[in-house]
Amino acid sequence: MTLRVSTILFALSSALLCACATPTVVQSVKPGDNGLSCAQLQNEYVDAERFRTEADKEKSVTGGNVVRALFFWPAILGTAANANEAMAAADSRKVHLANQMSQKNCSIPTGLQIAESKSPESAQPAVASIQSQEERLKELKRLYDAALISKEVYLDRQKVILGTL
Repeated sequence: MTLRVSTILFALSSALLCACATPTVVQSVKPGDNGLSCAQLQNEYVDAERFRTEADKEKSVTGGNVVRALFFWPAILGTAANANEAMAAADSRKVHLANQMSQKNCSIPTGLQIAESKSPESAQPAVASIQSQEERLKELKRLYDAALISKEVYLDRQKVILGTL
């Protein structure tokens, strides 16, 4: 009888461990990245930002996390670790794509453009190109401050953005 209970508990805990939320961990570099057009690179960049946002949401209070806390609290730690890994991978992907866009003189999507692509029906047109450039400079600075791009890439992209004023 004790062996049977132990077996059931082991199976249940294994099932709970496997049921941990797993945000998508994207590849930083994909084989066809070099051949992508500016529009395709920008779409990939927006997708990477979406994956990062979804992973960040997994660290908050969600229904799944509440269930994990009630039935098997160590699963929350696994979920948080996986979410951090997914966020780091998405950031790395964005840096790689930003470098690709820089080499092709493509514009990097701003926070406003990313928000518009998430909800096109509620998107508002950009009020001024200066505001858009300010957003691009802020995103570029954020990437540099997080040590995701080199100083050389930061300065080059800054010149490109400021050159469009």
